[in-house]
Amino acid sequence: MFLKGHYQNAYLTHNLDKAMALIDGRYGKIDWIVFEPQMEFRTSEGMKPVHLRAALGWAGGLNLELIQPISGLEQYYQPFLPADPADPTPRFHHIALRRDDLAAMHAEIEALGLPFAFEGDMPGVMNFVYLDARESFGHFIEYLWATPEGWAMQGWPESKVVG
Repeated sequence: MFLKGHYQNAYLTHNLDKAMALIDGRYGKIDWIVFEPQMEFRTSEGMKPVHLRAALGWAGGLNLELIQPISGLEQYYQPFLPADPADPTPRFHHIALRRDDLAAMHAEIEALGLPFAFEGDMPGVMNFVYLDARESFGHFIEYLWATPEGWAMQGWPESKVVG
């Protein structure tokens, strides 16, 4: 089944720092990895610049990702954010599925037949593809392949079994 390897739930927020504080205050402190990438994603309209603030953290066996869009790809982020820009409450955006075989991942994506949203990568380290599953699932699905170093960079616990 395509949900094999589900390891992450991801949320959007207007304010990353306040969203992390909301989660930490309610559910217990998470060791967040915070980063602010400025990169280009492949879309059906060509390469598009994207600027985000993001945080990754583990809550038991589930990885949580918080994303604060700064600029770029607004059509994929804005509909999920609270209407009030002052509201930092995280809103669900996508699940992520781990894949360890890049060619098999792309074959699975092709077979699934969902609309392509965008794709990004760090060459030789990781590749991620977002599919638009809103019509059937209500959110996006991210497929992510990474090298062992790429998974470590994201804080994958050494003791966590892949699967």
